[in-house]
Amino acid sequence: MKSLVVLACAILCLTISVPARSELREVREVHYQMGTVLDITLWHSEPGEAKKLVRRSVQEVHRLEGILSNYDPESSLSFFNERAGRGRVKLDADLFRVLDVATTLSRRTAGYFDVTVGPLVALWQRAGEKGSLPKPEVLSRNLDLVGAHRLKLYQTGEAELLYDGMKIDLGGIGKGYAVDRIVEMFRTAGVKSALVNFGGSSIYALGNPPHEDDWAIGVQGIDDHLIGMVHLKDRALSTSGSMGRSWKIQGVRYGHLINPKSGLPVAERRSATAIAATATEAEALTKPPILLGSPGMALIKNFPGTESLLVSDGDRLYFSQGFAAATRFQRIDRQ
Repeated sequence: MKSLVVLACAILCLTISVPARSELREVREVHYQMGTVLDITLWHSEPGEAKKLVRRSVQEVHRLEGILSNYDPESSLSFFNERAGRGRVKLDADLFRVLDVATTLSRRTAGYFDVTVGPLVALWQRAGEKGSLPKPEVLSRNLDLVGAHRLKLYQTGEAELLYDGMKIDLGGIGKGYAVDRIVEMFRTAGVKSALVNFGGSSIYALGNPPHEDDWAIGVQGIDDHLIGMVHLKDRALSTSGSMGRSWKIQGVRYGHLINPKSGLPVAERRSATAIAATATEAEALTKPPILLGSPGMALIKNFPGTESLLVSDGDRLYFSQGFAAATRFQRIDRQ
C-alpha cells in the first residue's frame, strides 16, 4: 500500500503506511518546530540509529530557528533587521546562504518573490488589527523600502540593508530551507528513503518507500477536500494558500501574502503547489501564481525541471505544461 500524504495550506499532513516486508524498518517522529509540526518518516535498517538521526535533524531545525526567525528578538535575522540603514553586517553563514538564494529567486521571478517585503507585512498586520486600510501615503513610504536590489550581499559574508526601516521576512522560504538541511543530513548519513513534511506546506520525498516506485502525495483544494494525487521521488513539493492567514477590513477579506510590486495583499482565494529540486525553491515558487493567478505560472518556466499547479475558487485547476507527466497526476473528483 502506498504511503499517502495529504497536503494543504496551513494544515497538517497525514502519513498512513504499512510495514514493508524487508530489512528496512519505518521510523516516524513528529515534533513542534518553527511554530508548526515537523513530521519525519524514514526507512532504516537500524531503528536506533534512525531515531538518533531524526533527533539531530530536529536539533538542526531548532538551531536554524534561532538564526532565521522573524519573531525571536535575539535571532541573527532580527539583529540584521535592526541594523538596516547602518552599513554592512557580518552575517551568520546560514542567514547569508538563505539571503543569497532569495535574491537569486527574486531576480528570476521578476521580483514577485521578495524577502524584503517585511515592512509591507507589518503594515498590513497593523491594518488588520485596527480594521482600517493603510493610508496611501503610508503604503507608498513602505513600498519604497521593498526590493531585493536594496539588499546588498558581499563576498566577505557581509550584507547590508540600504535604508532605515527595511525588514527581511523569511516566512516564505525558511521552512523550505530547513527541509533541505534535513535532507542534506540524511543523504550524508546514507539514508535512501525518507519523507520530510514541514507544516503541511513544505515537503521533500527522498528516494522511495520499500516496494514502491515513489511517494504518493494527496493535494487538497481550497476548501480542504482532496483534489488529486501526485507521485514524487527525489523532489520537493510546496503548497501555499492566499488565505492561510487573513484579515477582514471594511468588509473585504485580505490574505497574508503581499504583492511586493503593488504593496497590496491578495483578496482572491487561491492555492498553489510547486515542485522543484529543492524545498527552498519550491516554497518560493508558490508565491507568483498566488499573487498573479494563472499569469504567474509563466514565471515558473524560468526554472528548468520545475512544475506548478494553481487552484482557484471552484476548484478550477491550472497546470504547468509538464505537471501531469512529471507527477503522474490523478484527479480526484468531489463526491
